[in-house]
Amino acid sequence: MLKIKSILVSLLAVAALASCSKENDESPEVDGGKDYDVAYVSISMTNPKTTGTRASSEQPSLPAESLINELYVITFNSSKAVTKDADATKYATVLGAGTFGTNSGVTTPNTPIKVGTDTQYLLVIANPGIVLKNRLDNIAAGATYATINTMITVPTQTGKPSNAYLVEEVVHSNGCAMINAGFFDDSDGDPANHAWKDECLLDVSDKIVLAKDYKTETQALNAAKSNPATLEIERLAAKLEVMIGGSLEVGPFEDVTNASLGQFDFGNWTIDYYNSLMFPFAKKTTTESSHTSPGFYKSNFYTVDPNFTTAGGSEYLTGLVKNVLDATTREPKVEWVSKSTVAGENCRYCIENTMDEGFQKFGAATRLVLKGKYAPWPVGEFTLGDDWYRLPNGTNSVNFKSFADLLAAYTPAKAKADADRTAQEKLLVSACELFYAQIQPALTTNDPGDFASLSQAILDANNIQNGGELTKEEGCIYWYPKSLNYYYYEIRHDNAANDHMEYGKYGVVRNNYYTLTLTKVNGNGTPWYPGGGPEDPDEEEDIDKLGAYLHFEIKVAPWIYWTTNFEI
Repeated sequence: MLKIKSILVSLLAVAALASCSKENDESPEVDGGKDYDVAYVSISMTNPKTTGTRASSEQPSLPAESLINELYVITFNSSKAVTKDADATKYATVLGAGTFGTNSGVTTPNTPIKVGTDTQYLLVIANPGIVLKNRLDNIAAGATYATINTMITVPTQTGKPSNAYLVEEVVHSNGCAMINAGFFDDSDGDPANHAWKDECLLDVSDKIVLAKDYKTETQALNAAKSNPATLEIERLAAKLEVMIGGSLEVGPFEDVTNASLGQFDFGNWTIDYYNSLMFPFAKKTTTESSHTSPGFYKSNFYTVDPNFTTAGGSEYLTGLVKNVLDATTREPKVEWVSKSTVAGENCRYCIENTMDEGFQKFGAATRLVLKGKYAPWPVGEFTLGDDWYRLPNGTNSVNFKSFADLLAAYTPAKAKADADRTAQEKLLVSACELFYAQIQPALTTNDPGDFASLSQAILDANNIQNGGELTKEEGCIYWYPKSLNYYYYEIRHDNAANDHMEYGKYGVVRNNYYTLTLTKVNGNGTPWYPGGGPEDPDEEEDIDKLGAYLHFEIKVAPWIYWTTNFEI
């Protein structure tokens, strides 16, 4: 996010048409040239350095996150239709990194920008992605602010190894995409009436300097520079990182002492349910969390994205791109990220994704997925990293420390007549035999023919990749190869939104930086990548309907800063 400290706009109406030559003769002191009308925009930019302590606070950006490598300047007339200098071939003036100078931390174009003499509003976009850049390069006569700000759809690229390509529209090799931040109107004395404006154009009508009022062009430019306009811009991306709390609690826990019985080793994490839809500028709304001035922002905010709500169908689920598995290896096709040991070490970005309060669904929210090793027994009773197995049965689920223990439970139950088996034994026999049926196609060597003849040695010899995915079946024994467990978390936005399905509670918002600190692991996850399994929620279920998997401390930074807890 960049604060544009001074945008200097001047109209240099110099000379008149041939039919007005008599008027020119009557104003001999004006020395702006002949037979042209010109306006200039001069821009200077600085990075915000303000920090503070509040419900949501602010953090300075990394240098690479604030660089202006390419700046599009678009001007509009009083009707908010695009306008340009008469000699310009395009409606966007593009400045490259080489056209900027720096003085005391302020970045300024070396040369004023020519614009149309009817300029009233200003929009700047830095480092646009491919889709937005193409739109800006092809602005047509008559285009309006509304035209330029229509929905962007990032095309699906199935050939990419992961869905991280979607991020390239907002963060790419040329920098972070940025745009006018918009305006929070707090002019009314009643805080209840304070609100974000729907649009982000800067009105520069009171900053215009007409050249005809001055002797020389230099004097007009100097007059404009003495009456600067101020504009703020912000990043289109949301930013995420994951850390581990200093005293990580791992369940299950003893009833009396609450001592930890489990073991957990964090692996890495990824982003899932990427949004592919966005507005260049998204309308802002206020949230419950406070954001005390002074700071870059006067108020905390949530945004309205293109799949924010529904018109009677499931539009709130559109545009969300899920991670998928490799068909051969069953390996998730994702960009795995290491945890951060210090703040800012391993961050990733995504397009903002928001939803109205009634549409905070599992399939609509961007989520964190992490994988690690988990074992539900203390050190000495179980070696973290070994295979283990689970008979799912709600509160009566049973964990087996080894395949040998599972087989030892199955054998006597199988030997009984079906009528003599308990309900749990019937479930166990059925689940074990379904387990064999699910993994049998992957047994390329030493297939024993049935579950009773199966062993851990046979499973190891076949080296079945991501074998837990094969047990993603209702009524099957869950297999945790090498103690692999997956967990997911629908990312919280507003920490003060604690009511059920409260507005702004979930989502990822532009120019917000979410630091998620894992503080507690309540138990096992799933042996499969989350999605479509018997313990995974339906996409249209309310997020608040089920308990969260992970316990995290969330910090959201403007970059804006928060603290929240969640559990696995």
